[in-house]
Amino acid sequence: MMYNGKSHHIRRRHNTVRELLSSGIITVDYVKSKDNVSDPLIKGLSREGVERTSKGMGLRPRTSQHGGNST
Repeated sequence: MMYNGKSHHIRRRHNTVRELLSSGIITVDYVKSKDNVSDPLIKGLSREGVERTSKGMGLRPRTSQHGGNST
């Protein structure tokens, strides 16, 4: 295997996370995509998806001061 500075750090982080998982210090929970409120931060979603996850984050819809829908 060829040495690469980035892969060395990635391997160290991976080993650290593995140790933390095996010792029970951290846990990893599966989250269904439809329940993942971070989705709008990492990928494009439909308007409905953005509204649903925004509500899950505790955000409120913007109210228009000019009336009508804003685009």
